[in-house]
Amino acid sequence: MKSAQKVMIYKDVKEVLGSSQLFLPMLIVPLVFVLILPIALLIGAQFGNSGINGMDQLIKIFAATTSFDNDAQLLVYIGVNYLFPSFFLLIPIMAASILGASSFVGEKERKTLESLLYTPMSIRELFSAKVVGTFVPAYAVTLFSFIIFGIVVNIGGWFYFGKLIFPTLKWLIIILWLSPAVTLLGIIFMVLVSAKAATFQEAQQMSAFIVLPIILLVVGQSTGLFLLNEIILLTLGAMILIADYFLMGIATKKFSPEKLI
Repeated sequence: MKSAQKVMIYKDVKEVLGSSQLFLPMLIVPLVFVLILPIALLIGAQFGNSGINGMDQLIKIFAATTSFDNDAQLLVYIGVNYLFPSFFLLIPIMAASILGASSFVGEKERKTLESLLYTPMSIRELFSAKVVGTFVPAYAVTLFSFIIFGIVVNIGGWFYFGKLIFPTLKWLIIILWLSPAVTLLGIIFMVLVSAKAATFQEAQQMSAFIVLPIILLVVGQSTGLFLLNEIILLTLGAMILIADYFLMGIATKKFSPEKLI
């Protein structure tokens, strides 16, 4: 990696950390997913209620196929292993949509894009630097959320199971394999959109195209329409990484300095 790319990556990461407009939305929404909702689940399970709507079908499926000491253990098990994993695909996508949307269009709005194109980098190197510069904080938010979620779940899980229940192999695959692939996909897509958009708001509106499939996945998991196991997660991650590679190639070939400006 060229020194010019490293400088740009450092600049982009520093701008994200120094901008409350970008950084705070990336933290507030994940905290709801990894703090408020898990606490609602753990408290509600004590009273025979998940505390979260949409789990009735999952409860019926697992009540007939698995055995637990009580209903509270069943509720906690389902919530931790089949409802919340989908949120850890939504968190990086949301962070990627915010950061990716501001990548090129942010340079346009600050009138710095022209000088950026004079740096000794090709379009591919420029895109790569932008992608890495947004991937680092987006994935860092995901890892931070994972740690907070793990602390909350293990504290509550110890109360119900008498042992640590997190993380499982499924969770490790999600956080170390699938989540980075999804983060990269969201960032490449949003950087591609940002390069064509005129304003940050215009780029942000396009994020619905990448967020919607993840929302459908959350709905499918929570309703029991389909359940993701370890093999499916590994396969899905590999497919997304392949898509990342080809999408990056398309992005770097499609744009020229004149089109970016």
